[in-house]
Amino acid sequence: MFLDNNANARIISLSKLAAIFLASAVLVLAQAGQEQSSPARNFDEAIDRAISNEHLLMKRLTDKEPVIETYIQELKNDGDLGLVPKNDFYFIGQLNMKNGIVDRTFLPKAKLSAFTHLLVGMFTTQYNASGFADEMLLDVASFDRSHYSFEYVRREFLGDVRCLVVDVMPKAGSGKHRFEGRIWLEDHDYNIVRFNGTYRPAPAHEFAHFDSWRTNTGALWLPSFIYAQDEGYKFGPVKSSPMRAQTRLWDYERARERADQAFTNMSVDVPQGVKDDSTAAAENLPVEEYRLWEEQASGNIIDRLQRAGLVSPVGEVDQVLDTVLNNLIVTNKVSLDPQIHARVLLTTPMESVALNHTILISRGLIDVLPDENCLAAVLAHELAHIVLGHSTYTKYAFADRLLFDDPEVLKRLKIARTKEEEEAADVKAMELLKNSPYSSSLPRVGLFLRMLSARSEDVPHLIKPLLGNRMADTKKDLRLSGLMDMSPELKLRDTSQISALPLGSRIKMDPWSDQLKLIKTQSIVLSNAKEKLPFQVTPFMIHLTREDWGAAPAGPQTDGTAAAITTPAPGAAPPAHP
Repeated sequence: MFLDNNANARIISLSKLAAIFLASAVLVLAQAGQEQSSPARNFDEAIDRAISNEHLLMKRLTDKEPVIETYIQELKNDGDLGLVPKNDFYFIGQLNMKNGIVDRTFLPKAKLSAFTHLLVGMFTTQYNASGFADEMLLDVASFDRSHYSFEYVRREFLGDVRCLVVDVMPKAGSGKHRFEGRIWLEDHDYNIVRFNGTYRPAPAHEFAHFDSWRTNTGALWLPSFIYAQDEGYKFGPVKSSPMRAQTRLWDYERARERADQAFTNMSVDVPQGVKDDSTAAAENLPVEEYRLWEEQASGNIIDRLQRAGLVSPVGEVDQVLDTVLNNLIVTNKVSLDPQIHARVLLTTPMESVALNHTILISRGLIDVLPDENCLAAVLAHELAHIVLGHSTYTKYAFADRLLFDDPEVLKRLKIARTKEEEEAADVKAMELLKNSPYSSSLPRVGLFLRMLSARSEDVPHLIKPLLGNRMADTKKDLRLSGLMDMSPELKLRDTSQISALPLGSRIKMDPWSDQLKLIKTQSIVLSNAKEKLPFQVTPFMIHLTREDWGAAPAGPQTDGTAAAITTPAPGAAPPAHP
């Protein structure tokens, strides 16, 4: 599925997959495009409708180009902490569904010598991004009764959605790359909303076990979250480590489609008469023009990232970030024009970067921050860059510099600061934090940095930025490292000390529209140190709903606090997954 072991790597013919998708379209029943709301008369009818819906989904996905991201952690055993990270891998790309499941990577290719590449192939585990993409569909070639047998297990709820639980087995002689495991069918239209198992046969442990979830959005049950797990194996000179991986898909509704809808719905106000406002300034001063030019540059960058599916639309998470940011600005009497705002990168690697008067912070970084104080520290560092006048290169004010295909965005855009600018921002950020409502809680921030320091060499891709500067280069070279001197000793085995959270602890994302919502957190008393899971990959257990997420959580407060980013009680932590 995802391991490239030289000659044992699985190669998928793109032309074959294209033919498969075409064949799937032919198999769609005439009535499959209509709303199916009547209950199935028996189990066989439910399975027939599930098979029809699966082929219809594949047909509908052929014109979609979602973003797909996979983050993998290889693990080692710790006596008290269980499995902990020892290495990691990262993929992000854009799927092209017209010619099969083709991943167009956003990342630049690693430059390795031929000798190094040979050594890597012989003595280390390698991962194939397309293998993880395959797990979004149960069987692109032959999901039907002639290749599979089905056995009813029970009914159960996944969140608010009642489902039929069905065991699926490939029939003898049905061929390679067949799914074996369990599927969940929602009992309204009998769409597959979850499948859990592996592909058979699996020579050389090529396929891991995976748990694939779909969410109801954009009038479809869309592949959204995939958790994969492998316990390790020995093959020749290679002894692989246990592996855990999270795959996320989003941006099914492309930004261009949203723009087309906005244009279609656009209304034009016709002015009534002529307004003569002689007191208004007719022209901008040179300083104002310079500011506008800088903002045009940063606006172009953010717009290009959003059109590529890498920045979320403005929403409730941005409002929470702006509330924390405003706490820093007001208490430090910072007066800057235009107003400073924060936006969210949809990616997992932990990073933040200031683009003139806009701060970008990644979803992965927000996910692992244990409380509002740590979020304030991250924002303070970027606010310091803005206060110190560390502006973005204004070359991006020219729109032609951003005219390239989406997969080129992260290869072309680099907004890293100099070492001197980073050091100056650290000094200024400490000043901002000490004059803020977060001054008495800075030791908690130092504790997060201690945890980041302790894990930095084990999760190099998690701390490798896609746009800006690293939060940590080595265990000794961390952003705002002075805060570590103020923090208590890091106690990895103390369940009352929460220094960092697992991935996916804060934010949930609509894979159709890219809109973000904060997860409603609750305190959970940890039973042992193994459940702390700082920076770690955990399984997905999605609370499924139909078409909407139900009642929205309370929005950010306007009294100078941001209650949505809370501090866990001693011995407690927020949920480890969405």
